[in-house]
Amino acid sequence: MRVWLAMILVSGVVLQAACTTSVVVEGTLPTPLIEKLPIHVGVYYSDSFKNYEHKEVLQAAGNYRIDFGRQNLGFFRNLVEAIFVQVTVLDSPQLSDQQREIIDAVLVPEIVDYQFLVPEISTLSFYEASIEYRLVLNDPDGAGIGEWKVIGYGKAEAAMFGAGEAVGEATMQAIRDGGARIATEVAPEMGEKVGLEKTSI
Repeated sequence: MRVWLAMILVSGVVLQAACTTSVVVEGTLPTPLIEKLPIHVGVYYSDSFKNYEHKEVLQAAGNYRIDFGRQNLGFFRNLVEAIFVQVTVLDSPQLSDQQREIIDAVLVPEIVDYQFLVPEISTLSFYEASIEYRLVLNDPDGAGIGEWKVIGYGKAEAAMFGAGEAVGEATMQAIRDGGARIATEVAPEMGEKVGLEKTSI
């Protein structure tokens, strides 16, 4: 009896592993062409941001493991370089005395939430993905200047991709959409807030 039970448990683990769809998001993403803000910004990327991975069990579609931290980080590095005239990547969100003399503001991006839908659940003919970002902007002393929430959305036609490829493509589109919103909607507000901060000193 114990032997049969052990075999059943092992079979269940093997079956679960076999049903896992692993997605490593890859591809090229365009950098927005915008007028740069005359700001020297320090950017802090947390480990959770750099290595973001989403795991979810879908009863109708199996297990998914979606890794897009590296792709997202690469795009964000290009994005902030396109938005600001000077960028310094920081090891800590707190500035040193020397850094406070030259850096105008500190930007800390976070991934708050990631969601995706597959046709087996949505009953639609495409895969969907959404990424919710939170962008926190602080002054050189660590006081808050502004905070923004941005949601990027993407989708991929089921007929054109396999399950893993479709989720990856939808996620790529969500990263791109989120970046476009940051560049066109959030960046001008950042410029205004940092400008006000400078004039108040």
